[in-house]
Amino acid sequence: MTAREEAVVRPVHADRPVAAEATPDRLVEVGERLERVLEGGAPESPVAREDARELVRLLTDLYGEVLERVLDLADDAGSLTDDLLARLADDRLVGSLLLVHGLHPYSVQERVERALASLRLERHSAEAAATVSEDGTVRVSVVASGCGSAAVVDMVRAAVEEAAPDADVHVEAAQSGTPAFIPLETLMPKRATVRT
Repeated sequence: MTAREEAVVRPVHADRPVAAEATPDRLVEVGERLERVLEGGAPESPVAREDARELVRLLTDLYGEVLERVLDLADDAGSLTDDLLARLADDRLVGSLLLVHGLHPYSVQERVERALASLRLERHSAEAAATVSEDGTVRVSVVASGCGSAAVVDMVRAAVEEAAPDADVHVEAAQSGTPAFIPLETLMPKRATVRT
């Protein structure tokens, strides 16, 4: 096989090492690096900085249009099934890009409900209810009892904030109807009575 034939057969990105799974954290890291480059690249030239920012905006708009076009082509071909759409939306990286470009298939309410369902709060003897106001504010009330209730509230907050980074999220613990206090005598072993 000639070098030219090999180049045609081999994928374009074959030289690149396989990257670890990309995450929204990676997107944040890239965004912060871009900001440092923009700020540090030409401190004496605000015009050059603004030109660089405009270039980043144009590239971001372009890949957003490409992502939308890919979804349209898949839909036109009948390949964009509900299952595939759910898998794309649930992928941390793809889902966050869909969200950035206004292409996410689930509303804020649906994303929050899916996040809460994935936590399986019943295993923690807890439950949560969420409401989303018209302005996009998410309010979550968590009912949990016992010494782990603060951890459950933190777990709910993290899941909801990840599912709805575009919303103003408020998570609060509600009072449980079950007392968290366990009487000491119920924990002590019963003493055997000695018959005489």
